[in-house]
Amino acid sequence: MNKKIIIQKNVLTTELALLVDDEFVNYYIESALESNLQNKIVIGQVMQVVKNLNAVFVDYGDEKNGMLHFKQIPEAYKKKLNMGSRLPVQIVKQNTGEKGHKLTSKLNLMGKYLVCLPFEEGINISKKITKTAYRESLKKHIESAVGKEYGFIVRTHAMEATLDEIIEDAKELVCKATQILEGKDYLAKGTVLYEEPSSIFQVVMEHLEKKVPLEIICNDRDYINSLQTLLAKYPHFEAKITLCEEQRSIFANYSLQKKIDELLRRKIWLKNGGNLIVDYTEAMTIIDVNSAKAILTKNPEKATLELNKEATKEAILQILRRNLSGIIIVDLVEMKHTHHKEEIFEHAKTLLEQYGDRRTKVYPLTDLGLLQFSRTKKYQCVPHQLLGQCVGCHMPYVKGSFLFEMMAVEHKLKALQLEGIRQALFLEAHPDFYEILRSSEIVSLLEAYYPVKIQLVKGSVHENKKIFCQFYQK
Repeated sequence: MNKKIIIQKNVLTTELALLVDDEFVNYYIESALESNLQNKIVIGQVMQVVKNLNAVFVDYGDEKNGMLHFKQIPEAYKKKLNMGSRLPVQIVKQNTGEKGHKLTSKLNLMGKYLVCLPFEEGINISKKITKTAYRESLKKHIESAVGKEYGFIVRTHAMEATLDEIIEDAKELVCKATQILEGKDYLAKGTVLYEEPSSIFQVVMEHLEKKVPLEIICNDRDYINSLQTLLAKYPHFEAKITLCEEQRSIFANYSLQKKIDELLRRKIWLKNGGNLIVDYTEAMTIIDVNSAKAILTKNPEKATLELNKEATKEAILQILRRNLSGIIIVDLVEMKHTHHKEEIFEHAKTLLEQYGDRRTKVYPLTDLGLLQFSRTKKYQCVPHQLLGQCVGCHMPYVKGSFLFEMMAVEHKLKALQLEGIRQALFLEAHPDFYEILRSSEIVSLLEAYYPVKIQLVKGSVHENKKIFCQFYQK
């Protein structure tokens, strides 16, 4: 197996594509337009105690106070909990709209191999680490190195590490936890005590493996310097970093842009003539497999099996590339034989193992021919980032979001830069988008990087097209 990570650094976004044995498997977007607060730890101050809700509302420097349930407050803080009390809080769920973010004071700090739980006791080890003697040895050595003051979870990734590497990770986490707990007493409300690396850096770290060489290709020298600083902490992993100095999109070199564009489509065509229809609901994602133009007349049972195999592979790739989570149901074309259903199930398991995805679990086909997946959530899914809700029917993921529209604008600016054309840009924006652009640095950032002067105008653009661009000679 070989892994290749392609990183495209833009002004407004950073995009990452993961290739496993040259197969495009994962795609992530990190936006410069919005801050990622997930798992950030800050100093909070109790502003209101609501006993009926078994919760307190905490001011932690954001526009809206966050709600903190009593059960998410360690006993050490509960005893002294009053109006004005200060305590460290961690953002466990970012909310939009009127609600503040969901908080906890039962902190957790993520390391490479371990998770540190400052207010818990004991050491819990991943069930996938099965050898009893090794599990006992891990507990003994971790407790011997850092004591029993903090709790730990040993992650599955620890199977690839030496004992010294795990102990080093534990010591670093204990040092961070101690600094956080001591900092709450003398730092101001809203002070950031801890934040995780960017999501792109986290993805890179997740794919560092001793037995699998990793190649990273990036188009930005400064970003490469930051990556090298990060990787210097893990010298035992083999990773090669290459700078791509071409001006055009780095994804074009690997023929990825067409596949990336597909991630926002409802219908995906298969090579054999079948297709997938992807629909999102509040409860789950549904992927419907249709025979469409596929020829099933010659040996229909074998042809149906091959169609479902192809559909299963494409469905899994769409799940991984779109970073979908929760319950995902794939409605396959009907098969009569039980052994064919079992073959599809084994095929799905093999593909997930081949692509190295640990977050997805597949279940045997039901009597109705439904292939079921469950996938834990990590990072935002691509449809959530790039598509918005329909105002009329409230169907999710059907319209371009602000980020989607601005990525399209930057894509056009990049094309002009490649052609060496200096033009001005007339940008007419829907009132909602206009206010965002006017009150932020987005326009000035684009003007500074690309050879263009942007004229921003407030307009009543059509509901389905909230930003209108027109270039003209300066």
